[in-house]
Amino acid sequence: MTPKLILFAGFLICIASVLIMNPVARAETENLVPGYRAPSKESVVPISVETGFIIVDVSIDGRGPFPMVFDTGAENAITPELATALGLKTEGSGSIQDSGGSNVPVTYTNVHTFRLGDVELIDQPLVVVALPRHLTDRGSRPPLAGFVGYELLARFAVRLDYEGRKLTLTPEQDFRYVGNGVSEPLRFSGKVPAVSAVADGLSGMFLVDTGSVGALTLRRAFVENHGLEARHPSVLRIKSIGAAGPFDTILTRLDRFDVAGSRIKRPATRFPSTTEQGLPFTDIDGSVGYEVLRQFVITFDYQHRNLWFEHSKAFGTRTGQGTAGFQAVTADGTGFKVITILPNTPAAEAGLQVGDLIVAVDGASTASMSLSDFAVLMRQPPGTMVKIGIDRQGSARSLRLTLKDVLP
Repeated sequence: MTPKLILFAGFLICIASVLIMNPVARAETENLVPGYRAPSKESVVPISVETGFIIVDVSIDGRGPFPMVFDTGAENAITPELATALGLKTEGSGSIQDSGGSNVPVTYTNVHTFRLGDVELIDQPLVVVALPRHLTDRGSRPPLAGFVGYELLARFAVRLDYEGRKLTLTPEQDFRYVGNGVSEPLRFSGKVPAVSAVADGLSGMFLVDTGSVGALTLRRAFVENHGLEARHPSVLRIKSIGAAGPFDTILTRLDRFDVAGSRIKRPATRFPSTTEQGLPFTDIDGSVGYEVLRQFVITFDYQHRNLWFEHSKAFGTRTGQGTAGFQAVTADGTGFKVITILPNTPAAEAGLQVGDLIVAVDGASTASMSLSDFAVLMRQPPGTMVKIGIDRQGSARSLRLTLKDVLP
């Protein structure tokens, strides 16, 4: 399967990409077994965007819908909880690598129909992968149940419009691009799409990963080979979270990132602190995630090996606009547990500590709050004062954070 890491953590910046399934072969769109049903030449599937993740509703064998992440870095997959609820038999065993380089075990199953909107994929093999609750939790809404990825993209040209909140699916044999976008040749690392781009004047090959919620992620080898850490000494040390747990990451800003004839200025950029962690691809220099991708309307055309980039209304939006200076993960329906405090930030100045449980924000309980809703509250404009209630080893406290931009 392919990669994914849904790192939901960042109130300084959402950092991640959920699981990264190990690439096993070069992506091929022909000879796929089996097929699909599409009642028209163009189908529109509504999406929501939560903490950078693209959420679509999927029905399986007539049951559902179930919320899943549309992820170009993944194959179609479901959680063991959904497999059990559907009475699906699992078999075999394998493993994937998360974005921290750790192995995560998987099994496999098959379903008759896998439906998005009015499009059905028929007789589909699925990967079954366990995900920790802090990655799947959506507060009072149903938890994330899996991923939609390569099997859909191999059969349909997919136009992704973040601002319009929709995917437009066209069967590959019916697709002809109409628009004013810039075409980029599409390559693959395993089954994950990649394009050529330029980071700080350095050419490289970058995954286009809708399952990554940050802006730009670099392989440690690319950083070291080009001395980028020395060029950008102003950094923050944070946590990224893979399916197997957190790993240390460095966050900084590059001067520029050029892709499809467009320039992203001062992109927030992360890379692992050691060579043992990070993207498990040797033929790729990095990956492009939500904070850059949302600045375009992107059409994925696997059959003709093209990506088309059009500027969206969000083009030019500054990336990495974190204002609180801490990271937290969902803590079993009781709130959000703090895992990182950055120095010289509102969180540090207010006295927040690693291990604190945030139980309220501005008087509202966080017990049934989704991470997406929590992130919105913690990313308000600089100068906003936010009151948080915490539980510190059984003792209730109240802190006030005056938000500010923590990544210059």
